Amino acid sequence: MLHQAIADTLGLNITDHKCLDLVARYGPLTAGKLAELTGLTTGGITGVIDRLEKAGYARRVPDPKDRRTTIIEPVHDKEIEKKLANIFLPLSQKMENMASEYSDEELKLLVEFISKTVQGSHEITTGLREKIKEKNSRT
Repeated sequence: MLHQAIADTLGLNITDHKCLDLVARYGPLTAGKLAELTGLTTGGITGVIDRLEKAGYARRVPDPKDRRTTIIEPVHDKEIEKKLANIFLPLSQKMENMASEYSDEELKLLVEFISKTVQGSHEITTGLREKIKEKNSRT
């Protein structure tokens, strides 16, 4: 629900918001890499990129290493950065306040647990995607 509320605040749908998050987190990405990370089709990613460009959050630029490839990068704009700060600073402050209630040892345990949860989720996601590919290749 948090990500939907953030997407609504940014004037995006949730898929576009999460794709923008990946581009912001990992830096400039090809459309193919973004499709791979999300599990969306390349056609679906084209629509996402079109909407992110139209909204002013991302842009396509030629890949300096391969002119046939396009890179998707976030737009760095003071108005956009202010909008994002208004969303994420209160969230960050809330998380810092919560973290301050725990000892270093407890925080270490929490980080370990969350890291293992993320890794486990990644493994399950990869397995599900492989099953989908197998099923689609048989049809």
